[in-house]
Amino acid sequence: MDTLLAKSQPVESLISHTRKVLDVAESLADKMPFLAEIAGDDHFFAHLFSAVGLHDLGKAASGFQRQLFSQERWNYRHEILSAGFTVGLQWSEQEVNAIGLAVITHHKDIEVLRQEYPTYPASNPGYQQWCLKKDELTVNWDQLFEIQTEIAGWIPKFEPVTDIDLMVNGDHAFIIPYKRARDNSQKTDLHQVYGTLLRGALVACDHLASAGRNQVLTTLPQISQYLVKEIEEKGKTFLQWRRFQQQAHQTEGHITISAPTGSGKTEAALLWSERNQLQQLGRRVFFILPYTASINAMYRRLLPLIGDEKIGLLHGKANYFIYQSLADPQYSNHERRLQARQLQSLSRKIYRPYKILTPFQLLKAFFGLRGFELQMAEMSESLMIFDEIHAYDPHTAALILVMIQYLQSRYGVQFCIMTATLPDFLRQMLIEAVGPSTEVEMSDSERDGFTRHQVCYHPGDIFSLLPEIRLKLQQNQKVLAVCNTVVQAQQLFQLLNQPDLKAGLLHGRFILKDRERIENELSDYDLLVATQAVEVSLDVDFDVLFTEPAPIDALIQRFGRVNRTGRQDIAEVWVCSEGGENDGWIYPDRVEATKEVLKSIGRLDESKIQGLINQVYADGYNQKEEAEFNQTQRIFRRQIKQLVPFVENKSAREEFYTLFKSWEVVPSSFEQQYLELIQQREYYEAMSYMASISDLQFKKLKRDNQVYQDTETNSWFTTCHYDDTLGLLTNQPASNILE
Repeated sequence: MDTLLAKSQPVESLISHTRKVLDVAESLADKMPFLAEIAGDDHFFAHLFSAVGLHDLGKAASGFQRQLFSQERWNYRHEILSAGFTVGLQWSEQEVNAIGLAVITHHKDIEVLRQEYPTYPASNPGYQQWCLKKDELTVNWDQLFEIQTEIAGWIPKFEPVTDIDLMVNGDHAFIIPYKRARDNSQKTDLHQVYGTLLRGALVACDHLASAGRNQVLTTLPQISQYLVKEIEEKGKTFLQWRRFQQQAHQTEGHITISAPTGSGKTEAALLWSERNQLQQLGRRVFFILPYTASINAMYRRLLPLIGDEKIGLLHGKANYFIYQSLADPQYSNHERRLQARQLQSLSRKIYRPYKILTPFQLLKAFFGLRGFELQMAEMSESLMIFDEIHAYDPHTAALILVMIQYLQSRYGVQFCIMTATLPDFLRQMLIEAVGPSTEVEMSDSERDGFTRHQVCYHPGDIFSLLPEIRLKLQQNQKVLAVCNTVVQAQQLFQLLNQPDLKAGLLHGRFILKDRERIENELSDYDLLVATQAVEVSLDVDFDVLFTEPAPIDALIQRFGRVNRTGRQDIAEVWVCSEGGENDGWIYPDRVEATKEVLKSIGRLDESKIQGLINQVYADGYNQKEEAEFNQTQRIFRRQIKQLVPFVENKSAREEFYTLFKSWEVVPSSFEQQYLELIQQREYYEAMSYMASISDLQFKKLKRDNQVYQDTETNSWFTTCHYDDTLGLLTNQPASNILE
């Protein structure tokens, strides 16, 4: 049996690989038994074991075995032959159809198989090809029969197939009936959650076994003890959890946690996850944050607590972030690439129990893109923690709320919404999407214990405060200055920066390697000039803030980066009445209302903040925002209704990627280095030269002929000047800069 192989790099026998995949399936059944309940079938795991047992039998074909060690291409799909062995299953016809469809599609979806490998009707040339490929099993039949006999002892209700002529035509038996039912709107369980989870679980098991993992990992047992240990390792004495943290630890089901920045919401969310975990510790825990910088910061925060094997990072630049974290003289670039790829590959599978990611990584599944069934299986009965959900625009918020409602009702997901600044109208929308939930929040007296800011309202723009900012720096205070646009931040930084000053600039238009360097140096700066990039989840602590006007929830987040740990009694936060000329593109509304409530506020008691937020957002979304919100919900609900497993929705790919509303460009000054690295396949090193710009900015630069594309690599370059301290200067072409 060991002479028939499943893989050649490394060499692995067919029977050994099958056993390993079955080990993963058994681990899945042990750690995530709720999948059967979500699928609505008590025999779900028995069906999965059957699919696993048969999924690779087609690899016994002589042509497949030959190609493992030669340059000769087989040019066929082994899973088409594997599906033929379902004739030996003793399940009902409906159950065999489900197992067969999972087997035949565990690499390619039904549309690809029908277009490229049709085997029905008999007049189709594809049928003759299937017969020829099936005949290739004959030469290895004795060994294959031994393998079947071995597998029959592992999986339920299977009798080895004795003759290739008995093998079923999977296209005719499984694919065509499935397509016909879908096209005629006669959907069965296979077209819904059951089929989604069966395919997703099979793919997950196959991928994990191929990655050398024989089980899914579980969450930390009693994470509360790890949190206490973390506190004590920082030299602090742990007495007890705060009242709202204790309440979170005692809450079962959905929860909303409202508490000031720096009060321990992350710990409260983790305590909630402990309470809502199952005995098997198999429920996956997702931390969902709005920005890449905040996700990276949360990953750094939780990595020592949870351990690198159990925690994964998912966002558009996660591969690069992981690659850079592996910087070590003992690793070559090639070894770092391989390790980063492996780490990120595991993060996309049902392996790591904790994941930190953007909502777009979750939304991807609802557009029906490749692998969405695996994502749905992983999300089933998971625990999802949303941080600062107020930060999303109406379009993204609509997508998230529809997703939450669907995951709660169909997949048993439980939600923790934690925030310092959630307007009541958004809170009500969340309650409607999630259903009944427990609201945990600090009492007014507890909140006022976190009062740390004195609002200084300034009738002018931030540049008129330059003397005051310089005075604070001369007094050795750590200063944070926040502008609403990159151009404003760059100008302010140039006016304030001095050779003997530890100063930094943070915004979204730095190339990756400079952005990473700046984020790593944040705690060292005496002056940080930043955009909104500093608002969410960055663990920085300054003495005083100077900021341009913004909606109150954004300002509260900016305030949270000052006097974060309460080192001072009260810290000044200066809010200007005037912003930049382009602020209207970023904050079209609520700035005026915010300025009105802050003009005479003075000391900002924490207990008053929620009232101020509700005052500013008294009318909820404006007319334009509400129209966009409602239209997005309608369209997205229709999209989800059309979602069926076993089929990738390729037409939705472009629609999904428009959600990101940004472009990656390489400054032309790095073009040669970038292209050389691409040619050398040093892709992660090449990524370090990429900077992000908004869709609006990209269109403007394109109109002004300041971006161009390399057709060979499909990469975009910009002629705008780049400075490693200032970032991309979109208003200054490189040719106009004197070096």
